[in-house]
Amino acid sequence: MATQYKNAYSTAWDEQPDLLTLDQALDMDMGRANRLYAAHLNRYLLQIYAVLGLDGLDVRAAEGTVLHLADGRQVLDFSTGMGAAGLGHNHPRIVAAERLCHGRQVLDIIKLAPHKLQAALAYNLAQILPDPLDTSFFATSGAEANEAAMKLAERIQTPKGKTKFLCMRGAFHGKTHGALALTTATDVHTGFLLGVPKENVVYVPYGDIDALRRAIGAETGAQGNGIIAAIIEPIRGTACEVPPPHYLEQFAGLCRDNDILSIFDEVKVGCGRTGRFCAFMHEDTVPDIVTLAKTLGGGKRAIGAMVTSRDLFERAYGNRNDCNLHSSTFSGIGETCAVAIETLNTLHEDGLIDNARLMGDYLEARLEALHIKYPRTLLEVRGRGLFRAVRFNFGEDLAAKLVDISSNPLFLTYQTVLIGALARQLFEQHRVLVHFQPGARDMLHFMPPFTVTREEIDQLVDGLDSILARGIPDSVLRFVAGNVKRLVSGGRGKG
Repeated sequence: MATQYKNAYSTAWDEQPDLLTLDQALDMDMGRANRLYAAHLNRYLLQIYAVLGLDGLDVRAAEGTVLHLADGRQVLDFSTGMGAAGLGHNHPRIVAAERLCHGRQVLDIIKLAPHKLQAALAYNLAQILPDPLDTSFFATSGAEANEAAMKLAERIQTPKGKTKFLCMRGAFHGKTHGALALTTATDVHTGFLLGVPKENVVYVPYGDIDALRRAIGAETGAQGNGIIAAIIEPIRGTACEVPPPHYLEQFAGLCRDNDILSIFDEVKVGCGRTGRFCAFMHEDTVPDIVTLAKTLGGGKRAIGAMVTSRDLFERAYGNRNDCNLHSSTFSGIGETCAVAIETLNTLHEDGLIDNARLMGDYLEARLEALHIKYPRTLLEVRGRGLFRAVRFNFGEDLAAKLVDISSNPLFLTYQTVLIGALARQLFEQHRVLVHFQPGARDMLHFMPPFTVTREEIDQLVDGLDSILARGIPDSVLRFVAGNVKRLVSGGRGKG
């Protein structure tokens, strides 16, 4: 595969580069794919996939909730790219929208004129979101949408002498430099200079309105408070934590009363996952700024959106000199906007938001029944709609049996072994793909597409029931047996 140059400064080739064709890439076996992944991407991430039994996940086709593997197996995807495929994989309406764009040779990129598909998408979001949220900026990810929200808030508030952001402990807002400073769910800061210095961030416990009130008071002096904006996930993503009733209303009210802009990060749960278009719509409140991503791309496109009021946007960028201070080359690509337009129409016309609520209620009921059946093992069921999690009791008795295993660098804590064992058993024995978060290693998360059926939910819950009936130690033994060579070699496995 190596390419030879005539010399280090020449642009001429001794020979043509040995490039893979698209057909070769699509038909590549996983053994070779993993070797290339280890050599040219991230071999340590590949090791983690291998520990979970997923390095051989050779998906040849995907539709709805179902992944069709090369070996003939069918696996249910209850992870959906951490919630990005809310409509399921390759939804027919999304595929048709892409084909329509191809057939009409739709213009994707133009930076010297307005794009009608951007205008249409922004209009649709304004029709769905409550007033005064009517003005959008498009990005390519949730983190970038949050960066856009932060920069807009800074443009408005820093002339007043404000210098700080307020965020929740245990929050996740992204890994770009600015959003990273407001992400506390897990240690992803080490070795990085933060876009917002830690001394410019106020941290508050999630769901504690009194703590929020005290924090704002502590930052308030004779000239007012120094907080630019307060950002919150309406459902805390890492821990699948729903705040107390009316908390979001009180949160937005405190912000409004203290000249603090409120930012609701709906990247993970927005666009219908909770049974309303946005999770904050379960309460009688509206933020100053909302961010969206994941489901907005229909499971096919990378797109994020920051939506705010016309008034705030004008205050930040309201003249010809400043109107393009924040921009991005790939913001609002034509076909991406087309897919997002079709996604919004599909959500509403096909009743998928209602189905997320109905199937979410069914999933909750089935998980609660497991909680009653295994009260010592399952501590609680969390979430709303089709964002659900179960929290396990990984007590000291189990930990004591895993001291040697947890010393392996692949396993940061014994909880990682336990939760990894459960996830691997669900995949290998029951053909269901689920995930867990580094910041909450005692929980399994379930984020199926909004098209999920009762039968598919039954397959997940029945599988989990079977695993719990055998006991967690049984799953751990199977997990360890599947990773003995890797454990003995200190994590130096395939790749």
